[in-house]
Amino acid sequence: MKTKILFISAVLGGALLASAQFNGNQWKQYDGMFEIVLYDLPVNGTPYLEEIYKKGTIIIENPDNTLKEERLMRFNAFTGQMLYLGPDGQEHSLLKRENITVELDDKTFEVHPVSKGGDIEREYFIPLNPGQRVVLYQRPVKNYRRPALPEHGYEDTRKPEYFDASEFFLRIGDDPMEPISLRKASLIASLGNHRDTLKEYIARNNLNLRKLEDAMQLVAYYNSLEAVN
Repeated sequence: MKTKILFISAVLGGALLASAQFNGNQWKQYDGMFEIVLYDLPVNGTPYLEEIYKKGTIIIENPDNTLKEERLMRFNAFTGQMLYLGPDGQEHSLLKRENITVELDDKTFEVHPVSKGGDIEREYFIPLNPGQRVVLYQRPVKNYRRPALPEHGYEDTRKPEYFDASEFFLRIGDDPMEPISLRKASLIASLGNHRDTLKEYIARNNLNLRKLEDAMQLVAYYNSLEAVN
């Protein structure tokens, strides 16, 4: 993948409008009086969950009916956009509405409100254990790391890369989703009940809650405890 930078500006009604597309890998660093440009470095990783378009289903829940439509789709985890190909073969971005879900690559993408910097925005979430009282959600996110020159001559230049920075949330019943980290203290505090029992279960099963599969196992166990109480 190569980097392209495009800046478009126009004056409209006295206001300066600018749009930028940054995919890239040109980056400047300064060493004394010298400007060093890192350009056209290959980018590791991809902004997409899956680079290839796959057949997905868009589901729109209306008061009177449910509409379904199949499209070739992929999810851009860097921009947070669900993309699909229209009949013209052009790429389009799906509206983020809570009545619209997407089934893609054995995953369900739901839209939920989330607080970001004091504002409420709508983002895509994947329920990892749908149908249970306590649901663990993943918000798929990828960040971009810029290239960097080595500090020492024997080190390699750090290539630009997209890397996983997914966020996780718990939702108990109909309560709003709460952000968590995949850590023992965070999960136990967010789950609230059965703390001693959960700690014993973690120790007995040697769970590493930094691993998503172990965190999902703990949430499933918590739901089983709630079901008998």
